[in-house]
Order: sequence, then structure tokens, then C-alpha cells
Amino acid sequence: MRSKVRLMRRIFAVFTVLAAGLVVSWAAPAAEVAGLYEAEVPVTSQNALERVAASRAALEEVLVKVSGKADVAQLPQLEPLLSQADQWVQRYQYRAAPPGVGATAATPTQLLWMSFDRETINQRLYEAGIPVWGINRPSTLLWLAVDDGGERYLLGGDNRPDLQAMVNTDARRAGLPLNIPLLDLQDQGSLKAADVWGDFSDVILKASERYQPDAVLAGRVYTVAPDKWQSHWTLYHRGSVTTWESGEGLQNVAIAAGISGAAEQFAKRYALELTPGVTNNVLMTIENVTSLADYARVMRYLQSLDPVAAVQVARLEGDKLSLLLKVRGQTHGLIQTIALGKTLAASQPQGETVAPEGDTGTEPPAAEEYRYRIVQ
Repeated sequence: MRSKVRLMRRIFAVFTVLAAGLVVSWAAPAAEVAGLYEAEVPVTSQNALERVAASRAALEEVLVKVSGKADVAQLPQLEPLLSQADQWVQRYQYRAAPPGVGATAATPTQLLWMSFDRETINQRLYEAGIPVWGINRPSTLLWLAVDDGGERYLLGGDNRPDLQAMVNTDARRAGLPLNIPLLDLQDQGSLKAADVWGDFSDVILKASERYQPDAVLAGRVYTVAPDKWQSHWTLYHRGSVTTWESGEGLQNVAIAAGISGAAEQFAKRYALELTPGVTNNVLMTIENVTSLADYARVMRYLQSLDPVAAVQVARLEGDKLSLLLKVRGQTHGLIQTIALGKTLAASQPQGETVAPEGDTGTEPPAAEEYRYRIVQ
């Protein structure tokens, strides 16, 4: 047994050196959102000056996704960051815009994709006192009843692809993992447009069970005059119910009010305000680590979490991997972030104060210990 442990330790020691450059594939949980620090904006050319100007619009979209605040770009404390947006671009790429995306016959439009430096963006938000909403986000099911003055119907299935595209675009810009129902025979038998219109919560939540969402967003959008729409929204999440309405405006504005409103509600609950320079130590023991792929999955997941400033291997005993984490801000922010994800599940006991054993390169500080297991 001891020889097996020593062998695993040697393998992990080698892997630790190589892990940064190794790409490992696994099924990503539905609530882990990719592309939060990326955005795509329309441009009319590949001119360098236009690219610099477009970088600000792209960064504004990134800030909305990362903070969950629709008006974050208007905050004066972020103006220095936005005014130098082109300096934080890590990569960019052009592609031809699909028909109808901001193009005219005279000025055919292209799309410019940009990726920004995550650490810089997060650090500037921390310094400005703006909470950062991490990659783990509630998967949300949308039930939307639409009344266009002629008929009332539920959005889903293959109906109204234009509205579905609008909803999906709004969700992408908000960084919200949103699902539109299949609206198949099972859905049609369990939920009607009138149920969503009347906000009958029992019926709505019962019909949602087959999708196993983290949250349910129910909305009604209706016309009040030519080109004037209003909307009413209800968000169901972990026993809480929140409602809001939009003012009169175009249909896309009324729909966007629901998506951005849900994102802001989630951000209030899950975004973390992390104070620069304030860190805590956590010893995390993770069970069921039986392969290099498991090790890679754990390391890459933890390093992707905004509260985690550094991860260091403390010890390995059988299938239990102990890691010393340096956490930005209070520990509860990390625990809450992990609980929302689907990579690690908590084991008992939790929250003991311990002194890590083993050689971590320095005298190990006292740390809270938390125990998890990999969710397969």
C-alpha cells in the first residue's frame, strides 16, 4: 500500500509541473458559464482605430456579464478601465457578420471578437468595490407567455425562432445559462399560456421539474400600443420569489428587462465583493481522486474560481488529495461558490481549524479545513 502511495505521489509531482500546459477534457457542469471575459461587437472594417474604439464596447459587455449589473459601465469609478480598454485585450479575431447583423449594402459589417485579461478586470472591479459574479451560475428555465394583441402563446419548441434568438442573445450578454422549454406534448399537457400569464406558481414549478433547473423565470410580455410593450417577471430560486416589471418600450427592451433582471437578482446573491490584500487560508481535502484526470479536473476547477488566489498541494493519502488554498476575502464566499457548482460535493465534517501537515515549501499556516468529494 505504501509503495502505491509513493508511486502516486511521484506521478502527481511530475504532473504538477506539467499541469499548466496540459489540456484535459471532461463534461462541464451546466451551471459553469464559459466566455465571461469575451465579447463580440459589430464593426465596419479592420482598421486599427476602429478596433480600439470597438474594444470599449466589448469591455462594457464583459463588465455586465462579470458583475451582473446592466448599468455597470456608467459607474464613474470604472471610466479609467474603460478608457484604456484596448490595453486589456488578450486576443481578437474578425469574422463575417451573418445577414441582418448591423450590415447595409454600403458598409458590410463584420464581427470583432475580443478576449480580455481576467485578472486585470477582476482586480479593477475589486478595487472599485464592485462584486464579481463567478463562472458558477444558476441554470434557469424560462417560461414566457407572449400576447401580441392577436393571440397568446408560450415561447418554446420551434415557434417564433426570432424571439428565441433574441432571448438567447440577451442571456449570452448577461452571462446567464438560460434554457427555453421543448414545448412538446408533455409540456403542453402540463402547462398552458394562461398558467404563466396568471403566475400560478404551483403549476409552473411542477411543469419545470422535468428540466431540473436551479431557477425558474416566468414572464408575460404584451403589447399596449403599436411598437409599445410591457412585461412582468417572476423568478423562483431556492425558496425565494422575486417579481419586477418593465416600463413601456419596444418588444426587445421588454424581454431584455426579464433577462437582465434575473441576472441582477442572482448577482446580488452570488457575486462576491473581494477586498484586495485580504486573504484566508483553507485546507481542502477532496476524496475520490483516483487518477491524473481527477487531479487535473480539481486543480483547473479551483483555479477558475474568483475567490481562489492560489492552490498548493499539501498531501496525498490514498484517494484523498489535500490542497492548501489562499482565498480572497472571507471563506464563506468560496464555500457558497462551490455549492452552486456541480464539480465538488461537500462531505462532513466541515469548517474545522487545522494545521496542514506535509511539505508545502513553507511553514504551513493554520487553516480552516473543508472536505469534498468529486461529483462524477
